[in-house]
Amino acid sequence: MPLLSGYDMIALYPLIFMWISKISTDEEIFTMKNILLFAGTTEGRLLAEFLIHQPVRLHTAVATSYGASLLPSAPSMTVSSHRMNEAQIIDFIQQQHFDLVLDATHPYASEASANISGACASTQVPYLRILRDCQTSADTSSNSIHPSEIFVDTTAEAVDCLNHQEGPVFLTTGSKTLPDFMEISNASDRVFVRILPNAEMLAACMSLGLPASHIFCMQGPFDVGMNTATIQHICRLWEKDHPDSNLSETPLYMVTKQSGRTGGFDEKLEAAAQAQVPVLIIGHPVRENGLSLSESYHWLSNWIGTFPSESTAKQTVSLIGTGMCADQLTLEADRTLKNCDVIIGAGRMLQMAEHYHKPTFCSYNYPAITDYMLSHPEYQHFAVLFSGDIGFYSGAASLRRCLEGQPFKIEAFSGISSPIHFLNTIGKTWSDVHLISCHGQTASVISHVRCHAKTLALLGKPDDAANISQKMIDYGLSNVRLYIGADLKQPDEQIISGSPADFLEQTFSALSLIYIENPNAEPLPVTYGLSDDAFIRGKVPMTKSEIRSVVLSKLKLTKNAILFDIGAGTGSIAIEAAQQIPDGRVYAIERNPDGLDLIKENSLRLQADNLTIVSGTAPESLDALPAATHAFIGGSAGHLKEILQLLYSRNPEIRVVITAITLETIGQIMALQKEMALPEPEIIQIQVSSAKKAGPYHLMQGQNPVYIVSF
Repeated sequence: MPLLSGYDMIALYPLIFMWISKISTDEEIFTMKNILLFAGTTEGRLLAEFLIHQPVRLHTAVATSYGASLLPSAPSMTVSSHRMNEAQIIDFIQQQHFDLVLDATHPYASEASANISGACASTQVPYLRILRDCQTSADTSSNSIHPSEIFVDTTAEAVDCLNHQEGPVFLTTGSKTLPDFMEISNASDRVFVRILPNAEMLAACMSLGLPASHIFCMQGPFDVGMNTATIQHICRLWEKDHPDSNLSETPLYMVTKQSGRTGGFDEKLEAAAQAQVPVLIIGHPVRENGLSLSESYHWLSNWIGTFPSESTAKQTVSLIGTGMCADQLTLEADRTLKNCDVIIGAGRMLQMAEHYHKPTFCSYNYPAITDYMLSHPEYQHFAVLFSGDIGFYSGAASLRRCLEGQPFKIEAFSGISSPIHFLNTIGKTWSDVHLISCHGQTASVISHVRCHAKTLALLGKPDDAANISQKMIDYGLSNVRLYIGADLKQPDEQIISGSPADFLEQTFSALSLIYIENPNAEPLPVTYGLSDDAFIRGKVPMTKSEIRSVVLSKLKLTKNAILFDIGAGTGSIAIEAAQQIPDGRVYAIERNPDGLDLIKENSLRLQADNLTIVSGTAPESLDALPAATHAFIGGSAGHLKEILQLLYSRNPEIRVVITAITLETIGQIMALQKEMALPEPEIIQIQVSSAKKAGPYHLMQGQNPVYIVSF
């Protein structure tokens, strides 16, 4: 029976369906179709998972018990786990009266496919070959459902592919191509080779710079166990020589050629699958006719007579909080992972989920994850893993935004958040704790601790605890109590407490938390107007308290504002603003050395660690700063036009407040407003008088009137 192309099969399936439907109607013996599926691949497992939910009887044949262990279980499916030649397949088809045979064996299993198609031709049973969508891709970053198998045409392409990786390389291609593979970056450190026990070959390998420990002289053929043991041995050697490496992020790559069954190719692939390492295969499989996995779903739905509705066709995305370890997964999340089609997440998350034996996509790039989901209609259920809980500084929120408007049904599964576990462990309630995160972002810890009695921060770097402790001392908070939690629920968990001085030289895992108790915390004021006496003044002019209150009110600062204080003087505006927006960032721009020293002293004195001091003249000193959301200009040194042009070019929606004491400056502002088409300004003049004691009397002493212009 000749093989049918994908287009032929798609064109014929209505006829096949009508023919079998007629037999079913006339003889009432085909109420449940009988399908034989040859699997052993991801496509085969996915087809089995699809078919066990259809009204069919299914027998799935795999070559090994390991392949059988990866299959789902269902009352409608039986499984066999041994190899069959063509005659045995013919006997099996005739005994079981199969209506259709699906061939989802490996692209390189040409002998197996020939036996299956030959048996179908002899028994006149329809044969459908399932093709691998990604078998011609050599892109290791592609959104393939087979990230563990990469196909290239030549040795040069293999070398180029490996140059984009950093982990160890296990060559099973012999010694002839070894000189080519020594072009890999850091080859003498990364390459491990298996060759025949031949003195000349060994000498050739060592002459190329390979250390003896990287050369395995062995006589094949090698079974799965030997291949697996060699892979594990290489991994142990690598971890011993590279204690800081992470093989889940920079894995070992096995390199092989398509050598057929006699060359041990199947055993290499199965060993790599069991060891969960990627395989780089040189030489593409034979081009075949058939259907892709996604096409086969549609074909089979029509052939069986089931047509998915809109609601059932909608793919499901489960956002799962894992807690801090696999033991903290909820039963609901565990059931979801057992039933999903593919698991997505960062390397550490996928390592936690290895025992589910599911296809994986390793990424924490949320646009890339969205693209992956959209490009894989064959998957009906995606599970995305996030550490801790999905509602606390989690990437789940970013992924939700990426998925908005896409045809997915989103489910949420909560996890145990590390802050809650940590606080419960040290006996602290968490209902009155102020929570912040330094993980992957900048957080001004001092500004939060200053006004909160209890603060907990997620850390992101090994030296974060030491740096925060040093800042506590620098900003006059050496009396606070610190609690550090590192590697929670892991074998090397650490929970210790002490003063800031106790942690100055200590490092912890990047996945740590710090809890800070400040007995002298002062609540954040809800009004402006720090006393002038709060600041160290020196001889540098300072914006007085009353003017400062109005300026800050006119700025209308927001929670995450980025404020430029241009011509900052003593820093009174910048520092009080910084105290008002602990989640924001303030840049104090000043050119006077005395002023710069005063700003530093005042920021330490008033614990404003979200303030950055910039030495220089605007607008030049603004180039390296982020775009401001707000700006106060107390002094422009004659560059007001250039400053405004830069501010509005970088953020047309910026809020600007300018103070002036001369009419000439007001005239310049109004001229620039017309020239630059700035928003209509609000202009006020304010004059403040304050009482000054003179003997037994109090006399009102007036300050200079100040213009405040707001855009």
